[in-house]
Parts: sequence; C-alpha cells; structure tokens
Amino acid sequence: MSAPFREEYRRALGVRPNQKLLVVSSTWGRGSIISSHESDTDALRRALAELPVDEYRVLAAIHPNSWYGHGAWQLQNWLAPLTEHGLLLPVPDTETWKSALLAADHVLGDHGSLTMYGVALGIPTVLGSFLDAKVAPRSPMARLGTLLPRLSPRRPLLPQLEAASVTQRHSNELHSLRATVTSRPGESATLLRRLFYEWLELPEPMNPARPRLVPVPSSVPIGCASPVQRPVYVSAPSDEGRITVRRYPAPVQRRTVEGHLAGTHLVADLDDPDTRWPRSADVLLMPLGRHRESSANWDDIATRYPGCGLLAREEPEDGCLALLRGGVRLRAHWHGERPSWASAAIAASVVHDHAPPTADAPGPVRLQVTIGPDAETGLLDIAPC
Repeated sequence: MSAPFREEYRRALGVRPNQKLLVVSSTWGRGSIISSHESDTDALRRALAELPVDEYRVLAAIHPNSWYGHGAWQLQNWLAPLTEHGLLLPVPDTETWKSALLAADHVLGDHGSLTMYGVALGIPTVLGSFLDAKVAPRSPMARLGTLLPRLSPRRPLLPQLEAASVTQRHSNELHSLRATVTSRPGESATLLRRLFYEWLELPEPMNPARPRLVPVPSSVPIGCASPVQRPVYVSAPSDEGRITVRRYPAPVQRRTVEGHLAGTHLVADLDDPDTRWPRSADVLLMPLGRHRESSANWDDIATRYPGCGLLAREEPEDGCLALLRGGVRLRAHWHGERPSWASAAIAASVVHDHAPPTADAPGPVRLQVTIGPDAETGLLDIAPC
C-alpha cells in the first residue's frame, strides 16, 4: 500500500534526488551487525567510511531489543562517532524503519527479519553478518542465507552493493523466496487480529481490521550538528573533461589507508577543535561569517599548518578565494545556476587538484564538476585575482 509514496519518504529522510539510501538492518544478540561494532568486520562503520557522503545516505535500523537491552544512552554513545558524520539513527518508538525500507536503494542486513522484508520488497541486499546457528533449518530465512552474497572484508563495499543490484534484479531464486513470505497476501491484519483475540479469549472489535499507510517521518533522525565543517578525504579525478568529486568522512576511516582513499587529499576546517585535522590537512577552510582578517599571510599559515597546500576562504554564492603556496591567489565561483550540492568546500578541492599552480599560468578556466553519476553537472570558473 505504501510503496507508491517512496519519494515522499525519501524527502522526509533527507535523501536528495541524486542520492541513494543504504539501510543497515541489525537484529539483536550475538552475530548481529550491531554486535560487531568496533570490530575488524564492522559493517556499519564501513558503510559510513567507504560510501561517498554526497552520493549516499546511511540509516541504521537497530532492533528494539538492542535499544532496550543496552539502553538508549549507551547505544547512542557507542554510535556517536558515526552519527556525528552522517549516520541516520531512528529511535525504536517510531516507524521510521518502515519508511526507510520503502525509500531504500540497498540493504546491508543480517539474520534478522527486517532483512527478509527488504528482500520481499525487491531491494538489492548484501549480508553484513549472518549467524546460521540462529536460523531455523530449512526455513525461508535459512534459504535467504544461502542466496544472498556476504560482505567481503577484502573487497570495497560499493562494488559489492552495485553487483547485488545487477545480479538480484532478475533472480528466479529470490523471486521464489519472496513468495514464501506470506501465503495470504493482503490478509494479515484480519487474520492476525482474529488469532490474537482468540488467544486472549476476548471478543474481537466490530470494526474491520484494515492496514494503514506507513507514516511519513516528522523529522530526519540525525546526530549532533557541528558549527565547523567535518574533515573529509576528497578525490577529484577528471574523466573526459568532467571532474567527479567524492568525499569520505575522515574520522571514521581506519588508520591504514584503505583502497577508496587512494589519490585523496584531506580537507579540514581551520577551527576544528580536534587540531590533528587542520594540522594534517592539504586544504584548510575558512567558512563565511567567521571573524577573520580579509587577507591571510601564507608564511603564517605554512608555519602553523605545515601540511597545508591551499587556504580557502568561503565567499558568497558558494565560491571561494584560494591562497596557494608561493602567494598565488585564485578565485573560484560557480557559473550560472548552481547545483544543489555546490559548496565552497567542493570548489576548494577542485582548485587544489586542477588549478594552475603558478601566478603566470593562463586563466581563467571553466571546469565541469559533478559529485557522482546521478548528479547534475556544475560549471566552476577559476581565475587569478
């Protein structure tokens, strides 16, 4: 009934038209996805770390038994390093998990029932964890465990999700599995209410049992907001004249450089209270509205921040004034109508990787920029100033 309203649920969850939504579903107890948090096989952390923040939103649908068993404060404290960097974490006393499934493009699941619901809805699914001992032999869930791919710790997450989308789209085995979810489609409200009242030995209400639409979430379940821009690793390769910018939250990465971070540079806010990020950053951001001098001395910046290769001061219209080594100053601004994703931070990353490094280089230049295959392209003008 609620499937036709997918776009309404996506908007309510803050998923932009050019973005995809990954729902990470975790049951409770041993072998669940949440039980592996902080381990080497932590699927939830990998989802935040490896998926580009501008292309994907990640929502964690955690079983109520985990919330009530550990307590809301404890669970939110455990996951705070992820919610601070974009993880959506709805509380268990809402129906947000239902709207999230209806809005999802992928599911990363385990042996919990929500994984089966996602498969029943035709959502491409990968198993981030699956404890066979918790599943009844020869049950539909046991069959699901044999059909779905399991998350490999040795391969990047994104290609695994994309492969699931291709291989599961026309899978006859999964189509047969979906048929086992219910033998009486559309009749569960009537049949289950009747059964429950019989067990309770109470008269059933006279009004008919009817299903209702999944409510649209009233708010996006986000973590704490920050007055400074979070540090990110950024890649900005050019292919056939178009630059694709991909950003990954820096604090959720492992200490070793992972495959998706190859060729990236680090972008950090000059005022980040965790000084390791601005001190290590290749690009330092000075957001609009902060009380700073209109000009910056490169020698002072280079002394305080030895890793910095570019200082970017945000300007109106999401552009930036960039100061490079050697005193070169460049101004970057978006030409024409700005895409919804355009920002000074993205402009600064493009300048860092693609702008002329010397003052006598020809200019201005106009570059085509996007944040992914499904996003609109923006035009960024870079000129000496």
